[in-house]
Amino acid sequence: MATHSTGLELILNAAEGVLQIAVTDNGRLVCAQEWHRAERATEILTPALRDICAALDARPADFRRIACVCGPGSFTGIRLTLATAAALRRTGRAQLAGLDYMQALTTSAALRRGLLYGAPLWALTHARRNQVHCQPFVSYGPQIPAQPLEAVTLCPPNEALRRINARPGHVCGSGLLRNAALFTPVRTGSGPAGAEQACVMPELTSPDMAALCLLARHGDYFSRDLEPVYVRSCDAVDNLPQLAGRQGLDGHEAVNALDALLARAPKSEI
Repeated sequence: MATHSTGLELILNAAEGVLQIAVTDNGRLVCAQEWHRAERATEILTPALRDICAALDARPADFRRIACVCGPGSFTGIRLTLATAAALRRTGRAQLAGLDYMQALTTSAALRRGLLYGAPLWALTHARRNQVHCQPFVSYGPQIPAQPLEAVTLCPPNEALRRINARPGHVCGSGLLRNAALFTPVRTGSGPAGAEQACVMPELTSPDMAALCLLARHGDYFSRDLEPVYVRSCDAVDNLPQLAGRQGLDGHEAVNALDALLARAPKSEI
């Protein structure tokens, strides 16, 4: 740790497909890992943090700030990183900041393409079959994260294409690849049919470390746990009546029981 430092800072992202771990010291990146094994992120994260701390001769309690991507994205990945951050906060003195996944993607696009202030950006990520998370941003250059113009919405891919056509710009995110038939450029270097002035970036499906570090540097840190950002409802909740019926339970009663549990106040901070 530097002599005059804001302290060790941990950045975590598992919102979609890739587990990303970064450690900075006073804004300087000292460690970065990417694990393209989303199905094993729960097994990987804690041992990876242990090894990172050993390599840096640090303890988990030494982290002064922890920034976590809160969503939207994978329910499991988001819960994993937020729960880990909450546990680390209780063992040390770290403050937590929530990062926005869509903002991390569009900031990555702005940094990769060297976009100046005012350039339009779109984040389009896969939500579920025939639905995407869609949100417009504007570039603020290389020193400030891209800024949202509207709240993220859940919509069909063809509706997202219509919105992009109304304000063409650089488009990134997993929604492009998962709906390739709709978003493949009609010719090299152009946008898809229906939004030919857009510049699609299907290769950008996870944030760059530089973008995550920039967002973390501009984050708002507090001594409290982070709340996840879920735009769509959970599949298990939507299918609860059918799932309960398969177990010989009453679907209506199962929904009411879940609502009661979700509304119940916690009995302790833990």
